[in-house]
Amino acid sequence: MLNNVAIAVNKANRQRTLREPNSIDCVLFTKKVERTSESDDYDGSPTLGGAGMLSDEDEVNYSWEYACDARIHFAQGYAAQLGNTSDNGSSLDYADGVVEASIEPIANPGTEGYVQPSKRMLVAVMPGGGIIANFEIVDVTGNLNIQPFTRKYLLNPRPDESVTEQL
Repeated sequence: MLNNVAIAVNKANRQRTLREPNSIDCVLFTKKVERTSESDDYDGSPTLGGAGMLSDEDEVNYSWEYACDARIHFAQGYAAQLGNTSDNGSSLDYADGVVEASIEPIANPGTEGYVQPSKRMLVAVMPGGGIIANFEIVDVTGNLNIQPFTRKYLLNPRPDESVTEQL
């Protein structure tokens, strides 16, 4: 029964994001780390000097791969709630430029071409007129902690990436 609440909220948020007049077209890219383990020890995970890495967050040898087309709707801003800490406590220490947004792929969930946005994805926002603004998803937040959870994304501006020049 409680799951129906989260499912309904996610469906409503998806429809609002896709149909909202103020939502903007965007393209999602996933990060592909160039320096990975060739041995079976780390199953293709990022490595540094032969040691397996837990995260590719600080990796400098990477490229971006096209994931899907989507729509984005920016919120007014973001301020972490008191006591709202992630597993490493970073949600109380975001940069000043962080913004909150809803992102929904154009493809329907469960169909080919649907990609669930996640941390460290590049979001190329295209408001029109040949302008492209790049953001990186730095965290996923939401207001319901019931499976399947509600999802909003915290974005930091990202320096211009060459992959988005071709858009």
